[in-house]
Amino acid sequence: MNPSPYVSFPEFAKLAKESVSERITVIFRENRAMFDNLPKMGGWLASEMEDFASSGKMLRGALACAGARLFEGLDEENRRGVASLAAGLELLQAGLLVHDDIMDHDERRRGKPTCHLRIKNRILESKPEFDEALALGMAEAQGTCVGDLFFFIAWEEITRIPSQVSSLISREHAIVTLAQMRDVAMGYDECFPAIDDVIDMYRHKTARYTVALPLLAGASMSGRASKEALSILETFGEALGIVFQLQDDRLGLFGDEQSIGKPVGSDIKEGKKTPYVLVLMDRINDEERTRFHSIYKSPHIDSGDLAWLRGLMMTHGVDAYIQKMIEGQLSKARAALEALSGLHTPRAEAIHLLESFIDYSNQRKS
Repeated sequence: MNPSPYVSFPEFAKLAKESVSERITVIFRENRAMFDNLPKMGGWLASEMEDFASSGKMLRGALACAGARLFEGLDEENRRGVASLAAGLELLQAGLLVHDDIMDHDERRRGKPTCHLRIKNRILESKPEFDEALALGMAEAQGTCVGDLFFFIAWEEITRIPSQVSSLISREHAIVTLAQMRDVAMGYDECFPAIDDVIDMYRHKTARYTVALPLLAGASMSGRASKEALSILETFGEALGIVFQLQDDRLGLFGDEQSIGKPVGSDIKEGKKTPYVLVLMDRINDEERTRFHSIYKSPHIDSGDLAWLRGLMMTHGVDAYIQKMIEGQLSKARAALEALSGLHTPRAEAIHLLESFIDYSNQRKS
């Protein structure tokens, strides 16, 4: 059997990341003079922001590039626009992560210190007389500004693409913000929500803007995609976006810090009401429930606690239950892709890339 002439999604994503990183470097170089408005710290901040934005897998940028390959008709101007689209999405993502890390009090992101922690360390280096609490408060305030700065730099780049695509991006990120508020409210509520409510929140907080939006934006760049094709692609993206978040929840329990770039068990420490937690709560006995609540939202979880919790998830079939949920979404994605390929307008290379992305989504380890 002859080997496939097409690249796999991981191979494609690696090449896309190189391209998007190059564009982000150019963006910060073009904006370098602007950072001089922050005396003493501007040059350092520009370098740290570029590093932070370029340190991830750049999944959204890669999917935007993949979406742009679905249909013929990209001229040279729109090809440059795809580069701006991919870079803009990654810069928006960086800003969201900066804000998210401040809200969740996280210290690690993408295997490195979070943005506000980098600022805190910089403050303590330059002002050793500051105590830790004062430096952290200042760093969180400045970190909020850095998140905003990522947004404004991103939007300057996004203005290079067609207005109908930039409008789509704006609307979806507004929906993401509302879904984040919903997630925060769930965290503060003492009650545990229904699992369907959490999946619906995942759909709008993660699924659409992580997978569906980049694919739709990329596919829309040529102006050749039909409404039917975009609707099918939206279904495909939502399904795999939910898979992405459920896999994230699993890695947060069963992964390792080196692979996922943040401490394992952080969702439990922060009191996240993930589907894993919700299913478990319906299956444990009173003794197990008592120990669970001694761990849940506790900053002092140790490896023994996590091992016990993992064992509980397996013993009560929680992991198997979530895996069935994942398989259901994968089946929905496969059906959507089959329908998309049946339209006879998408390019075979791009369809293969999305097939490979389904496999990647199911098997990813980080």
